[in-house]
Parts: sequence; C-alpha cells; structure tokens
Amino acid sequence: MSMFAVILALGAIGALVFFIGIAKGATRALRSGYAADQESEAGAVDPGHYGLTAAFAVVASAVVIALAGVAPGLIYLGPLLAIGTATGVGTAFLVEDRAHRRAN
Repeated sequence: MSMFAVILALGAIGALVFFIGIAKGATRALRSGYAADQESEAGAVDPGHYGLTAAFAVVASAVVIALAGVAPGLIYLGPLLAIGTATGVGTAFLVEDRAHRRAN
C-alpha cells in the first residue's frame, strides 16, 4: 500500500471524526442556549493547561518543516500531523459530549 493510500484513508477517518464531533458540539451548544445566552464569558477562566501542548505543536511543526528539507520522503509527516490535529479536535468534542451527559 502506498503512502498516498495510507494518508487518504487516515484523512477520511480523521475528517469523519472531525465532522461528527463538530456536529455534536454545535448541536449541544444550540440546544443548551449558548447562542441566546447573555452572560459574558470575558471573566471565565479555562482551567486547562494548554501551554505545553501548544509548545509541542510549534516544535513538531518546526521539526517537520526541517525534516522535509533534509529528506524529501518525510514530506508526508505534514499531512499526518494535520490529520492528527483534526482528529484530535473532533475527539475533544466527542469526549466533552460524554462528560456533559455524565454531569446532567
């Protein structure tokens, strides 16, 4: 199986997870009244610690760009990172949906 086929299959799976997660997250937000909510989120504090994750993403991007310049075969790492990111975002919405259902 060629690398193109692998990336195509992983991309299809990642896109499916992403769109299912976004659809469930948007539906949940609209049903719970986020769109009509007058409360400001300016004072809201996100307890998540995403600094380390963001730093890892920056370093991973720089490494992928550098490696693509050194070994042309590693050019496929970029699409794989993008697919992983989209899958992670969709998964985050799905995990949040489960946590939301447990809380209610």
